[in-house]
Amino acid sequence: MKERKNVYKLPAGDKTLEWYAKAVIAMKQKPTTDPRSWNFQAAIHGFNANLPAWQGSAPIPSRLITQQFWNQCQHGSWYFLPWHRMYLAQFESIVAQTIVELGGPPDWALPYWNYSDTSNPQARTMPPAFTSPANAGNGLWRSGRQNTTIPARYVSLSALRVIPFTGNGQNSPLGFGGPETPFSHNGGTHGELEQLPHDVVHGIIGGVMGDPRTAALDPIFWLHHANIDRLWQVWLNQGGRLNPKQNSWLDLKFNFYSKTGKPGTMTSRDVLDTRTILGGYVYQDVPPSAAPVFESAEAAPDFSEPLEIVAASNKKLNLESAATSVTLTIVPPRKEKPRMESASDTPATTILHFENIKGKGQPPVHDVYINPPESGDKEAYYAGSLGFFGVEEASTASTHHSGSGQHLALDISELVAKLRTEGDWKGKKLNVVLEPTRKLEEGEKVTIGRISLYSA
Repeated sequence: MKERKNVYKLPAGDKTLEWYAKAVIAMKQKPTTDPRSWNFQAAIHGFNANLPAWQGSAPIPSRLITQQFWNQCQHGSWYFLPWHRMYLAQFESIVAQTIVELGGPPDWALPYWNYSDTSNPQARTMPPAFTSPANAGNGLWRSGRQNTTIPARYVSLSALRVIPFTGNGQNSPLGFGGPETPFSHNGGTHGELEQLPHDVVHGIIGGVMGDPRTAALDPIFWLHHANIDRLWQVWLNQGGRLNPKQNSWLDLKFNFYSKTGKPGTMTSRDVLDTRTILGGYVYQDVPPSAAPVFESAEAAPDFSEPLEIVAASNKKLNLESAATSVTLTIVPPRKEKPRMESASDTPATTILHFENIKGKGQPPVHDVYINPPESGDKEAYYAGSLGFFGVEEASTASTHHSGSGQHLALDISELVAKLRTEGDWKGKKLNVVLEPTRKLEEGEKVTIGRISLYSA
């Protein structure tokens, strides 16, 4: 059984990345029609022939093949985690087979990039093998990356505190793994782990990584997603957390090609235990499973808490290169005064929603602040960040999506409680400030249809 290791804990003289680079170059030399080629594997996640990154990829497979196997990534969905686990497992087996064919070791395993490792000051910087030498002779280098060091706030693991796997944040709290959906290639509402750190890391790195239709062309994509896959196991091992039990989640089939070039299918049921996926693997640095865990869905407690809308903006918001501000007026629901306005010591569940987000290009990550001062340090008012990974695709109607855009949400329960305690609460007014991490470039655009506030 293989062990996927922390890339920053590979021992001196280890050749894991060296063989990875060689395999990438070899896979790039195969035609796009070959399921074991670099381009074919990347196109499984996303493909658009009109994007510059895909120029020169012809000839491409038949329409029948591309419809079945390309543009399959699951986002804004409870399939986000299991689909990417399937995808990584198949990709890892193809890379490993390529390495063997190149004369390399038979036990190669995909490493992961744990950018949230606070014990290592280098952890948030992309491993040097991916940035130097900065030329096409380095199989791990990719031009166009905007950042190779991730700011600390964008690798927060707050998602690990979330207990329910599914949730929509409106009439229920946010879910760890995403909302219940059918097949969702470019779905709207993102789960906690998908929003942060997944989406934001994609957006901060930029380049081909900043768009789902090109992201898997960057070799760092696979180490990023190996870490996201590891965090799923970390979440489960905390105890008191459950994967969905519905057959609709367990048994939906997704199409892949194996390392032998043969087509097949995989389901969420097939990837519940990493030790039984293909040749099996485990992760370095995953705490052992905690006890007790719930034996069945019926035995698990109900973590849902009904939420009601208490405020909403009334017009579309166009985000610019400068900070954008909107003030929400809080109106208590008719049936009961929301607990966010009470003096309770327990923070009321309060979710800030950003609905019908549409855009073009790769808009910058935006930091969100609640009731910040007009000048001075805003850090104490930081509510979270929005990464618009895939917003252009989500804004375009397709077979699987209405084109209504993305739906992102931030749990601001603790921040609201803190503001009330420290006297920074503005009564019935909530000032929301969205600040971009950089200026919008030509061709980039993002609008928010509505900002709404839900509370218990």
